Amino acid sequence: MKKNLFFTFCFSFIPGAGQMYQNYMKRGLSLMCIAGIAFILATMLETVIFLIPFLIIMAYSFFDTYNIRNAIGTENEIKDNYILEVNGVDFDKIKGNRLLGVGILLVGIYLLINNVLYNMVRYSEIDFLVDFIRTIRMYFPSLIVSAITIGIGIKMISKK
Repeated sequence: MKKNLFFTFCFSFIPGAGQMYQNYMKRGLSLMCIAGIAFILATMLETVIFLIPFLIIMAYSFFDTYNIRNAIGTENEIKDNYILEVNGVDFDKIKGNRLLGVGILLVGIYLLINNVLYNMVRYSEIDFLVDFIRTIRMYFPSLIVSAITIGIGIKMISKK
């Protein structure tokens, strides 16, 4: 059943919300997560180039909402699947994802450095330690994204 066109229009501006409004929960959740990651990368790295993927995801989500709405009730109805399929992995059955765990661990390390260690050392008399923690704090997100990008590149090159 097709939903209200006005609400579809309103929700289509939020990546994934328009899909969820049309009862495509997996697709909407995927788009929300991908857009959130792109936005977080753009703000943490303070690099304008990372806003481009976020804007592309927003545009895709907007038009995908209307493609779903127009396909409902026809023979071309779109199936509700996650956006990214990884070699037949069923994300519904995954209980503990290592990649997610590593991501959460890295965020925790960054928060520890940023909020705890830096504030503890900043009031001490050890200037070299303050400068060291400040440097780590400033470049940690860029270092992690660079390492992940290099790792993905190496993995893609080494595939047969």
